[in-house]
Amino acid sequence: MTPGRAAIDNHNHPVSGALGRVLGLRRAASWAALAAGLAAPAIAEAPPGQVPPAPAPAASAKSADGVQGFDVAYFKTYNPVTAADMVARVPGFEVRDGDDRRGFGATAGNVLINGERPSSKTVTSEQLKRIPADAVLRLELISGSNSSVDVHGQSELVNVVLRKATAKNSLTTFVAALRHIEYSNRIGWTLQASRSLALADNAELSFDLQAPNLRGRSNNFEAVRDATGALFVYRDQYGQPNNIGLQGAGTLKWRPDAKDSVNINLQFAPTWNTTTNDSIERSATGALRSVLAGATDYNNNYTGEVGADWERRFSPTFSAKLIGLVTLASVDQSDVFDIYTAPATFLTRTQDRTTEGGERVARLAATWRALSGHTIEFGGEGAFNYRDTTLDIFNLPRGGVKTRVALAVSNARVEEIRGEGFITDLWAMAKGLTLETGFTFEASRITQTGDQNKQREFSYPKPRIIGTWAIDAADQLRASLQRDVSQLDFAEFSSTVDFVNAASTQGNPDLVPEKAWKARVEWERRFGKRGAFTFAVFHDEVEDVHDLVDIAGADAYGNIGAGTRSGVEIKAALPLAFLGLPTAELRFNGLLQDTEVRDPKTGQKRSFSVSPERQGSPPGTATLNAGNKDWAYVVNFRQALPSIRSSWGSALVQWSGRREYKRLEAIDYQRADPRLDLYFETTALKPVTVRFNVNNIFSPSEERVRTFYQGDRSSGILLRTETRKAKGGPEGTRSFGIQVSGKF
Repeated sequence: MTPGRAAIDNHNHPVSGALGRVLGLRRAASWAALAAGLAAPAIAEAPPGQVPPAPAPAASAKSADGVQGFDVAYFKTYNPVTAADMVARVPGFEVRDGDDRRGFGATAGNVLINGERPSSKTVTSEQLKRIPADAVLRLELISGSNSSVDVHGQSELVNVVLRKATAKNSLTTFVAALRHIEYSNRIGWTLQASRSLALADNAELSFDLQAPNLRGRSNNFEAVRDATGALFVYRDQYGQPNNIGLQGAGTLKWRPDAKDSVNINLQFAPTWNTTTNDSIERSATGALRSVLAGATDYNNNYTGEVGADWERRFSPTFSAKLIGLVTLASVDQSDVFDIYTAPATFLTRTQDRTTEGGERVARLAATWRALSGHTIEFGGEGAFNYRDTTLDIFNLPRGGVKTRVALAVSNARVEEIRGEGFITDLWAMAKGLTLETGFTFEASRITQTGDQNKQREFSYPKPRIIGTWAIDAADQLRASLQRDVSQLDFAEFSSTVDFVNAASTQGNPDLVPEKAWKARVEWERRFGKRGAFTFAVFHDEVEDVHDLVDIAGADAYGNIGAGTRSGVEIKAALPLAFLGLPTAELRFNGLLQDTEVRDPKTGQKRSFSVSPERQGSPPGTATLNAGNKDWAYVVNFRQALPSIRSSWGSALVQWSGRREYKRLEAIDYQRADPRLDLYFETTALKPVTVRFNVNNIFSPSEERVRTFYQGDRSSGILLRTETRKAKGGPEGTRSFGIQVSGKF
C-alpha cells in the first residue's frame, strides 16, 4: 500500500562508501555465481530416492507467438491476495514500473491489464495492488514483441486477464495490517478494500480505498573530527515522522458496442503528514554548544488524476485509440525551528514553501495490420506540464526583528509544452523471430519565470530497434538498441534548504536532459513449470550526465559531460526439489555495474554522483532498485507447508554504498548489513489469510560520512569529517507486523 507522501519532492536515501563498493562487488559476484550454479542442477530431475516435486498445475507451454499462460490454479499455493502477488510469482519476471517521463507514451511499464495499458500514470505495482486475486482469470507471459498488445518497446510483458464482473462474483476483498516499528513505541496501521461489480452486461465498475498510517522514529549519532582525527563535536539527533493518508481510486469499463471501448480512471490521495526533529550538539568534553528543535507540517497535500481512453476498431486491420490524462499535485510545507547557541543566543527560523504541479496529456495512436507479417502503429502526443514553487525563510532573534533570508531562485514557475510524433513497425520475420523498429521525434519548450526568467527549446530524435529470437521452447535471445532521453526534474529548477543537515541546493534553470544510447542483450532459459534463468549484459553511452555542479559557489544539480554505464544482470527462479525441498523455491535478482565520468572539480575519472533523493530505494519492500549503485541483489526464499495450510519465507536485500560529490565535500553512504525479512502465512484460520512478519531483523544502521575540504574538493586538503550512524525511521529499522486479508 502506498503511504501518504510527505512532500512532492520527498524520496528515500541510499547508502554509500568506497570500501563497501569493493566488498560489495565480491558479494554480488558470489551471489551471481550461486544463482548460475543452481540453475543447472535445477533443470535435472530429483535424485533417486528423493521425493519428486508435486506437479505444478496450469502453466501452459509457450505458444508460437511467444505467449505462455498461467491460470489461477498455478498461483493457489502462494495464497495471493491481489494481482500484484500473482505477477510477482511469474517465473523469471520482474515488474518494472516504467520510466519517469512527462507525457504518456514513454512511461509504460511491463504489465498490461486485459491487453491494454490503463490510461493512468500511477505506477504499475500500485495498480496491481488494487485488483483482487479473485478477479484474475489468468496471466499471460509475453516474450518478445507482440502485435496484439498495447505497449511496444518491451522485450517481455505480463498481461493480467480479468474475469468479467457479474452479480455472482462481485465480492469485496480487504487487507488490514498492524505494524510496530522499533524506537517509535507506536502502532501504525494500513487498511485496504477493493470491489468490482457489473453495472450492466457491457459496463463494469471497480474501486479501491486505502488508508495508510505510518509512524516511526529515527535516532542518529554524529561525530565531528578535525583533520587529525580528533573529536571536537558530537550531535544527538532525533526525528519522528507521522504519515497519515487516504487514497481512493475507481475504474469504469464500458463497451457500448462491438467496435468501441471506453475506460475512465480516477484517483485522489490526500495526506496529513508531520515530522518533528531535534538536534543537540556538544563539545568533546560534553559542554552544550547548541540545540535545534522544531517541526515540519505538510498541509494542503494531495495528488489527483483523471484519465480516459476511447478505442475504435474500424476494421479487423485498423483501429485507433484516443487517450486523455490530467494530473495534479500540491503541498504546503511549514517549518518552525527554535535554535539555541551557547552561551545565550536564541533564534527562531521559519520556512514556508508551497508547491503546485500538474500535467495535461492528449495522445492519439492508430494501429494498422494490413501488411502481411507487419503491424504498424503511428500517432502523436501533446503535453503541458507545470510546477510552481515559492519559498520564504525568516530569522527572528529573541527580542529582535524578523528578517528575510535571501536565497537565489527561491520562487520559480516552470512550464513545458511538449509534442511528439511516433511510428513503430513490428515485423514477424519468421516463426520465433520478431523485429521491432521505432522512431519518435520529440520537441519541447521550457519556460521559467520568477526569480529567474528563461526560455529554451529542445528537440530529440529517439530511434529504437528490438530483436527477439525464440531459439526453441526453452531458450530465447533478446537484443535492443535505443536512444533514451531522461526526464528533467522541475524540482531542481528551484532552491531547497535543509535546516537539520545544514545543507542547501540552488535552483538551476540551465539544466538539460541526460541522454544515452542504450544497448542490451539478454538470454533467457526456462525449465520445468516454475524455473527460469536470465542473463543480461548492457552498455550505455551517456551524454550530459546528471550530477552536482558548482554555480557561483553553491551546490546545484546540473550536467557534467559524457560518461558510460556498463554491467550485467542476473535473474533466476529455482525450484528446490533437487535439494529435497519439493515445495520450496529460491529467487535471485542481482545487478553488477560500473559508471564512469570525469569529475569537473578534480579532473579525475569517478563513478556517477547521484544524490540520495534520486536513488529511489522503495520503502518497506524487498525489491531490487539499484539506480546507479555499483551492485545490488535480492534473494527470496519460500516454502509451502501444505499439511498445515501454511507457508514461510524470507527475503535478503543488500546494495553497495554510493558517494555524492559536492562543491566542498564528498558524502559516503554505507549500510554494512543486509536487510533480512521473515514471514509466516497461514490459511488455516478460515475464512481469512493471516500473515506474520518481522522485517529488517538485523536493524542495520546507515552510516553517512561527510568529508569537508579546504577551499573545495579540488584542494585535496582535509578540513573535517562528520560521521553519522542512523537508526530508525518509518522504513529504516526492525518492525513487527500482522496482516489479515479476506473477502465478503
